[in-house]
Amino acid sequence: MAEFNDVFNPTGDPQAAMIGMMKYPNFVTEEWSHVLTWDLFVGRWIWLDGLKRGIFTPHSVLLTNLIGPPGLLLHWATCLVTGKGIVPNEVPDIDDDDE
Repeated sequence: MAEFNDVFNPTGDPQAAMIGMMKYPNFVTEEWSHVLTWDLFVGRWIWLDGLKRGIFTPHSVLLTNLIGPPGLLLHWATCLVTGKGIVPNEVPDIDDDDE
């Protein structure tokens, strides 16, 4: 547990702590599944959002697959620069007349 705390210690060497934790198979399994989940689901969401709203996404999907969260930030920045805005709320309106 102390090694895990070292990863988040700004006065220490977080990279060395992370490398040290890679010797534990359980940590590697957890980290790999976490990263893979992020890459697949967030990358897919970015791609589908781009298709739906006509936004260029290859650079965002690539960055998401390489280093994760910055790819999502790049997608949001691309949305803003292209004038499409951040993803709108997709909750449908409820009409009382339909009943």
